[in-house]
Amino acid sequence: MSAFYPDNFKSELKEKADIVQVISQFATLTPMGSNVFGICPFHNDHSPSMQIRPDTQTFYCHACGAGSKNHSTVQASDVYGFLKGILNVNMGGAIEWLSSFLNIPLPPMNPEEAKRENIRSQWVQYCEESGRRFHDRLLESTEGLNYLYNRGFDINDIKLWNLGLGDDQVYDFRNTKDRIVFSLYDYWGNLVSFTGRVLLPDNVFKAKNDQLKSDNKPTIVKYLDRIGLKKDDPNYANHPYPEFVKGDHLYGIHIAKDFIRRFGVAIIVEGWTDIIKLHKYGAQHAVATMGVALTLNQVKLLKRAGAKSAIIMRDGDPAGEAAIQRDSKILKENGIEPLVLALSPGLDPCTVCDNFNMVDDSFVRFIERYTIPVNQYRLKRIYQETHDEIVYHQSRISGLQNERMRKVIEVLSSIEDPVEKDIYVRQASELFGINYESIQAHVSHYQEKGVFMVR
Repeated sequence: MSAFYPDNFKSELKEKADIVQVISQFATLTPMGSNVFGICPFHNDHSPSMQIRPDTQTFYCHACGAGSKNHSTVQASDVYGFLKGILNVNMGGAIEWLSSFLNIPLPPMNPEEAKRENIRSQWVQYCEESGRRFHDRLLESTEGLNYLYNRGFDINDIKLWNLGLGDDQVYDFRNTKDRIVFSLYDYWGNLVSFTGRVLLPDNVFKAKNDQLKSDNKPTIVKYLDRIGLKKDDPNYANHPYPEFVKGDHLYGIHIAKDFIRRFGVAIIVEGWTDIIKLHKYGAQHAVATMGVALTLNQVKLLKRAGAKSAIIMRDGDPAGEAAIQRDSKILKENGIEPLVLALSPGLDPCTVCDNFNMVDDSFVRFIERYTIPVNQYRLKRIYQETHDEIVYHQSRISGLQNERMRKVIEVLSSIEDPVEKDIYVRQASELFGINYESIQAHVSHYQEKGVFMVR
């Protein structure tokens, strides 16, 4: 049986490794600006096609696609992805090579740890096999592809995020049948779960909309409903693997972590379609909480990825506003500066992206322009929540002030002695905080016309 090692040791090795030094053990590298290039060892390369980025500790071959989902075997772009491909070993073998290279002793594995790691590894392999089958089935489904195309996704998104069309070939994932399937990866890029979006038959779709119309509620776009793998979890999938908890994972973290480390900031949204769109439009440091409140374990993942601050970009509805308050609190308590990008009512990050040009950085500039500190957001919320009420009371106060002024003018106009009248006009000016000349003008107008001046 292959050796299994704890995730914290795996992460420790990766953080201490320099991917340039590792790859230089297998290929001749040449610095070019801020990047490094070399002959790709994964195909018959005749020019430096492999690019290594020291800032993100990743590699990618522009010729064969190694280091991306476009390659048949070498799909991970980190140091472990390179080592597994070049050495033709599993993760345990890559860890052992890197441990020896860095001169860091391997940790002892007790029987319970080894058993737990073995169970998890088998589950990941099980998920990956199903994920490949789902993905291939989607590529053959005109209806499934058209649904995604109509939502603004393309074939590159489908491949990058390993989207699929579920089936019932295995018991654990039988409820994914004929549903668009989204693959859920853990921090290290292991496929650990799925979530499905229902493909509603036409008659079901029509019945649902007829019911919504009769209830005077907005109708839905076909296939909008989501369903998980358990009846008590209607939005996202759980499965029999006992250690999988949504609150321990962030959707998109396996891709976003390199960009979070590069920028020092993460973007937090709610759903998986939000993430695919944000990454597509240049915000590749975004992750999703998958419909749950931000948890302590999710915050720990952000810190592991190097986030010093986090932009909270929740849906523009009361639930989103409440989530901002909760998210900002747990982020601040754990040393991550909370920032806020508040969306207008009725909007979510996915729909906001559609207002921007994908080929430029306009969406990223939008994020930079409208992101504010959480305390500024709170002050704006207080202003917005009380503004209408204040305007209402101000209008009432204005009416009361006008009525009071009329009574004052009536009293002053009844005084015949000019000297006495002037004394009381000055007293009224001081008492009510109204300009002396203004009161005089109102009194004169009332005495001459018999009506009050229009203010």
